[in-house]
Amino acid sequence: MRSWTVLACTISFVFASSVSLAQNVVVNPHIRTDTSVDFRTVDSILKSVVKDGMTDEQKVLAVFNLLRRMMVHGPCPDHLAFDFHKVMHSLGTGSCLRQTTPLAMLLRQLGYKSQSWVHDGHHMMQVFYGGSWHCLDPHMTFYVYDRSDPPKIASIQQLQDDPTLAHKAVEEGRAGKGFLLCGDSPKWFAGKEGRWALEFDGDWPDLKVDEPFGRITLRRGETYVRTWHPGKYWYKAGWMKGETGPVHTCGTADRKDEVNWPLYEPHVWRGPGSKYYRCWGVGRLEYKPDLAGGHYTDAVVRQHNVSMQKREGIGVLTQADSGKPAEIVLNVNCPYAITAGELTVAPSGGGTVSAAVSTDRGKTWQPVALAPADEKLQTVFVDEVNGSFDGYWLKLDMSGGANIADLELISHFQLNRFSLPNFTPGKNTVFVTAEQYGSPLAVTYQWAEGSNWLRARSITRTFTADGQFEVDVPGPKYPRMEYLSLSVAP
Repeated sequence: MRSWTVLACTISFVFASSVSLAQNVVVNPHIRTDTSVDFRTVDSILKSVVKDGMTDEQKVLAVFNLLRRMMVHGPCPDHLAFDFHKVMHSLGTGSCLRQTTPLAMLLRQLGYKSQSWVHDGHHMMQVFYGGSWHCLDPHMTFYVYDRSDPPKIASIQQLQDDPTLAHKAVEEGRAGKGFLLCGDSPKWFAGKEGRWALEFDGDWPDLKVDEPFGRITLRRGETYVRTWHPGKYWYKAGWMKGETGPVHTCGTADRKDEVNWPLYEPHVWRGPGSKYYRCWGVGRLEYKPDLAGGHYTDAVVRQHNVSMQKREGIGVLTQADSGKPAEIVLNVNCPYAITAGELTVAPSGGGTVSAAVSTDRGKTWQPVALAPADEKLQTVFVDEVNGSFDGYWLKLDMSGGANIADLELISHFQLNRFSLPNFTPGKNTVFVTAEQYGSPLAVTYQWAEGSNWLRARSITRTFTADGQFEVDVPGPKYPRMEYLSLSVAP
């Protein structure tokens, strides 16, 4: 069997002030709960899902149902389709083989071998446990039990030999949970007609697994917000460019998914033309550093001919030599797919302030036009950064005696909202860890609870070292999660 490609994810940047970086930033903060899946690594996923005392079938189905929750049938760029954590955390889309492959990897980590099969162009899989093979398909939500006593999930050979195993599964009460919820036909899994083939000699495509996922450095004046809601911007490549963005286009079909329904129900989105239970979520990095304290240097890649002066208690960035242009390059680091940016600067004095962005670490630059608005200069840029998984650089140029008295940069990104650490009814313990607490880290959850989610709640805790806190959520329904925010004061 081919081994999965597992890489340690390390990102480094060149900063102008290494002392400032070492002393004042929060490095690699991570939030998890004891009641939700920790998607940080493959091992943490499986530890969250597989519990002591489970049978082989229960373990396999627990991972199967998790994978179904995380992915909807839809296009995904070829170069990202087999990138496990990018799909799980940010994209959430893929066709049949692109769903069975990560499922096979997760099951293999548990010690179960599997095979890739294709019938008339549609991919499915079978997993070996308990001395026999068992057919599963996360794309169409398919598995059926045979007529043995006790019943077992049927194999591909059984389904070929007896087409009624698939066609009469609902009638005879043998269908798996969420059976063909999008309305697909059992014919894909029944009989010997058409072309059946064992693919890759029973092996699987290469799967890239960069982990741990989510490494980020939060600088002074930076707030990292992840939400359970869709928003204005989404990852454009490989997806429709219409009004809905990346959604499960079968809409209300997810009501049939009794396994995942408790988490779907509170997060319905009344989007264009339909209700959607599985759709993308959004987040943003809000960066507004204290210029007077020089805290903007936490994010500086390089700067030239820049001086900071205090004028009436306000920090102002100026040209050190007024006869020469000044340049500041700031870094935005984000593990998710960047979708857009918003920049606001408050100029003072005369001269010109201009801006440009780069997604290749300064090899090439794309200018973004700053326009006057309420005595400030503003711009929104989308195409210049949309789809970058490596963040981007922002360059500010000052010339002709220009000054910058205020700076705010908002970077939008796309996420898979079911990869976030949610709450469930009952007691939830939230664990907060980081590699370094150079400044206090404020952690905020906001959610709504109750039978109709009318009771709004929030909690904020501040940490200077690893710690935890508890949140009690009344049932019986799951809460509607709103957002999780990590913030470092300016």
